[in-house]
Amino acid sequence: MKNFIKRFLLKRVYQKVYSFYGAITNINPKALELNKSDRVLILAPHADDEVIGCGALLLRYPNLCDVTVLTDGRYGDSNIEPSKMANIRRDEFKNVMDKIGIKNYSILDIEDSMLNDSYDKFSKIDFNSYNYIFIPNNLDQHPDHKAVFSHILRAYRDGKIDKNINLAMYEVWGALALTNFYIDFSNMVKDKREVINMHKSQVKDYDYATKILGLNSYRGLTASNKDYVESYFILPIKDYKF
Repeated sequence: MKNFIKRFLLKRVYQKVYSFYGAITNINPKALELNKSDRVLILAPHADDEVIGCGALLLRYPNLCDVTVLTDGRYGDSNIEPSKMANIRRDEFKNVMDKIGIKNYSILDIEDSMLNDSYDKFSKIDFNSYNYIFIPNNLDQHPDHKAVFSHILRAYRDGKIDKNINLAMYEVWGALALTNFYIDFSNMVKDKREVINMHKSQVKDYDYATKILGLNSYRGLTASNKDYVESYFILPIKDYKF
């Protein structure tokens, strides 16, 4: 009986996802061009997600972007004591923001892996100060990343986010099912690699820069055959249907 219920619920989820993406027919992403008056909030579950998924955006528009890291990253290395690890990741994040020139950045300091249970703290963010809110891909199979999408939709239903704010999804652990905007950073590839690698505690075992740049290169095929693009899925939050 439990397996039947599980299969039924999964089928309902897949039906909703298909109906949502199936209604969108644009296969040619557009270049994302921000105005000087736009304000952008990038929500990163962990320090390093902000440059893996949005490094080109930050490098292109440092004066328009604010960044909030949601967790303290204390479990980012099992061989390092958690409070020490949290301090290391905080310092790395600060160094990256200073390198790029981001003036407004913060860490919400939710305990690593506890984001799903921290809606009250998450919901205190001043979302309505922004035109765009960037979050990880909703299909990304990481519990902290998935929690961001869940919390964002709950905050919207709770009236904490204006219906016309653009909700943008970026790629970290999983590729988006569909992309409709991009930033061409073919002339800044070295810069994106550099800022990812400044998260030294995270790249010592995993070459995140090479992996994500491979995806960025592939994404260039649908963006008028550019060499490297950072891709996103962006809609007004009121148009998200799941």
